[in-house]
Amino acid sequence: MKTEPKAKKVLLVGADHLGSTPRKLYEEGVKEIIHWNGRTNSTQTRAIPKDVDLIILNLNYINHGLMHLVKKQAKSRGIPIIFRKTALFHRAG
Repeated sequence: MKTEPKAKKVLLVGADHLGSTPRKLYEEGVKEIIHWNGRTNSTQTRAIPKDVDLIILNLNYINHGLMHLVKKQAKSRGIPIIFRKTALFHRAG
């Protein structure tokens, strides 16, 4: 029997292309994924959307200012964060 996942709405911050991450999250029971690529200046002033259960920060694709902004908002709302570095090398083929 599969247990009910804790995160239903996930915010992914950083990276232009998410690869297989959304598929894997949906397989784990996530119902909604919000993606901020982190490239636009407006990202620096955004508020974390309502009802976000989990935040995943792709550290290789965001600047320190955005990281600190998201961390501060998440901490004040009690939202867990996963800090993730993407692999430097990807297998071809």
